[in-house]
Amino acid sequence: MNKYLKLALIFVFGLTLVGITLVSCTKNETPSYDVVLREYPVQYRADLDSIDKYLNTHYIASVDADFNITFAKIPTGGTQLSIRAQQNYPLQSIDVQNDTHGVNYKIYYLKLREGTNESTSAVDSVYVSYKGSLLTDAQFDYSETPVWFQLENVVAGWGEIIPLFKTGTYDTAPGPNPSTFSNFGAGVMFLPSGMAYYNQMPSSLIPSYSPLIFSFKLKSQKSRDHDRDGILSKYEVAAPTTLVPNPKPKDYDSDGDGKHNYLDIDDDGDNYMTKVEIKRPNISATITNGYYPYNGAAADNPLTPNIDERQGVPRKFTGPVNPTTNLPTPLSSDFTDSTRLRRYLDPTSYPPFQ
Repeated sequence: MNKYLKLALIFVFGLTLVGITLVSCTKNETPSYDVVLREYPVQYRADLDSIDKYLNTHYIASVDADFNITFAKIPTGGTQLSIRAQQNYPLQSIDVQNDTHGVNYKIYYLKLREGTNESTSAVDSVYVSYKGSLLTDAQFDYSETPVWFQLENVVAGWGEIIPLFKTGTYDTAPGPNPSTFSNFGAGVMFLPSGMAYYNQMPSSLIPSYSPLIFSFKLKSQKSRDHDRDGILSKYEVAAPTTLVPNPKPKDYDSDGDGKHNYLDIDDDGDNYMTKVEIKRPNISATITNGYYPYNGAAADNPLTPNIDERQGVPRKFTGPVNPTTNLPTPLSSDFTDSTRLRRYLDPTSYPPFQ
């Protein structure tokens, strides 16, 4: 089964402390609360109907200065605008095709604030405050103190919605609470059960087949390099196309060896490790800038005269052939052309490069 977010609540009343532990269920584990598996398309239609009814019968009761949001049911005869009808935070949605489930999931979300700092991806780690509730408005989990999560190890819907937001700015100041975040992304997602826990009950507070509501604040993120090949996992994706405008790392295997690029130390199958192919010439790999970055910087650093920071991972060199080495020489465009096939993805390009 897929990895799911599971929640265990530990109450220490003497200390008035609530501890929340989040772990993932692997393929070899048997959950304690498994129930009979329903057909995904049938359950999805039921979930979507329930979510649509919630969006049509509830309104945004409040959004405070820290983007904590509450919903309430529209009373009989009430004039409040529903979540769907209100325009302060227009209801948005994305479609997520899941071939394993045979379902094209629609996930609704609200963007309370996009955020102003870094973007993240479904294979990165995020630092979030969050609240989880059922469509009955019963709360099953809450953490105002941010928690680190690896997005690929929590419920699938998080990896689809949270990358649509940006992180905040980390501020430090003297005083009893010196660390704060400002301008962070904040939103709400409404997840069908197939994008959440489906037939599992990660706690007694969450019935099986429950659509879920998560409100969240994206404070920070860390980009990951799963295979430690020097290319961040978020960059190990295919080029966007009309059919797939937002490609994902888990869908990309450029050399067809059965390993997704973000888990493959030799992305083009030429028997040279990616890390070897992105190494700068004549520079020790032990220093920070010993490798070309995926993309170059906007400006060259004058304090490093031997390195041009504007250069990203190059393609196969296209300049004149050096008569001594019988190898092509680099052109500046080989390092900057946005359409270039970077050499660690090109099986015809391998050391020696020059």
